Amino acid sequence: MFGRLSVRHLLVLVPALGIVVSAGRAITDNSFLWHVRAGTIQLDTGQVLRSDPFSFTAGGEAWRTQSWIADLSYGLLEQWTGDLSWVWPMIAITMVGTVALTAVAIYRESVDPLTTAVVLVFVVWLLLRTLVPRPVIFSHLLLGALIVALGHPRLRWTIPLLVWVWAGLHGSFVIGLGLVVLEAIRSGRRELWGTAAWSVAAVSLTAHGVALWAVLGRFVSNRGALELISEWAPPDLTDSTVAPYGLILAAILVAAARQRVSVRDLVVVVPFALFGLTSYRAVIPAALVLAPFAARAIQLPQPAARVESGLLNGALAAGLIVLAVGVGAVRAESAPDADHFPVDALAAVDSGPLFHDDSAGGYIIYAAWPDRLVYIDDRAELYGTDRSREFVATRAGQDGWSEALARFDIDQVLLEADATGLQGVLLASGWDESYRDDAFVVLSER
Repeated sequence: MFGRLSVRHLLVLVPALGIVVSAGRAITDNSFLWHVRAGTIQLDTGQVLRSDPFSFTAGGEAWRTQSWIADLSYGLLEQWTGDLSWVWPMIAITMVGTVALTAVAIYRESVDPLTTAVVLVFVVWLLLRTLVPRPVIFSHLLLGALIVALGHPRLRWTIPLLVWVWAGLHGSFVIGLGLVVLEAIRSGRRELWGTAAWSVAAVSLTAHGVALWAVLGRFVSNRGALELISEWAPPDLTDSTVAPYGLILAAILVAAARQRVSVRDLVVVVPFALFGLTSYRAVIPAALVLAPFAARAIQLPQPAARVESGLLNGALAAGLIVLAVGVGAVRAESAPDADHFPVDALAAVDSGPLFHDDSAGGYIIYAAWPDRLVYIDDRAELYGTDRSREFVATRAGQDGWSEALARFDIDQVLLEADATGLQGVLLASGWDESYRDDAFVVLSER
């Protein structure tokens, strides 16, 4: 079983184990928290959400949760465990699966475990940006599976099924559809056009039916709101968290110069290379697609043949896995981070309407719904451009803040303790500071 396991193979394991350790961290993602509560609602009602149940600013408006499969899974896991202790193993397993599938795709091009390990380091470096329990991590796993399936004719029958699951997990399934179409053009395989057609049909058979396409349309139409969110900004390749993407692009240029990237390959490479430059969110899916092409640029010297103990290497691998799992488990948390979210501050406000930011909104939905509705959270497709801009202006204390609060009879505000703008304006207007800790402050109108 371990006879062919060499030290070079163990190096492929190292990036994956880094993911396992890094995934053990505090729970600080506000978006994930409202997904959990959306899951419990859908479990209780027996149907997917089609209108907003969470806010007093958009309550009852048409809104569909794109990630209903993820939501239901989160809700079930919370009901089974009674807390969020399942978050770390879920992230670790999902991300390791993504790394493993990416390794398969890279090895198919390089046929060298050391080259595979080198490229994987770049990919894992990028994946560290998304070590959060949001549904987006499942999209990375499914994209990895799709890339592998496209490279193995016997697995292509699974593609429509993969895309169907993906469409119930995250709106980025359109990236998968685009990859299938581009691969059909690149490879000249006519059967892939049929696969693409079946995949489009499968998407329309999810719980939302053809209305799923309307969800995407609404999302795209609210680009103005997305522009206010940093992760939708174009990536700065001098930022250390995304710098490896620039290295992947450089490696592809080297491979092209060495004639290891064909003209047909450019049908896939160019669109995804440009796509990765559109936003921070686009970097990882682009990198997953481009990593196998980048591997073609790397030529590492082959070591002299030597006898290695496969059994010893297997024992070493097992030991490293146990160590990584142990460290990750110790680092993991089972509840929202009290230093990041307004756990104590929320207990200091009364039951009336409350102004807060989008980060606090996700936590409030998780911790206090249905007793408390939110002013805003990070569902940009629901709140739209105008409401999102009004929120930003109000938080900054710009003209119109008083009217924005009065519209919903808001007489209490929850802000980060060091936030300027609205906090200063309210204090100057005679509002009282009713609560303060190191992270948050609550202001109330007299």
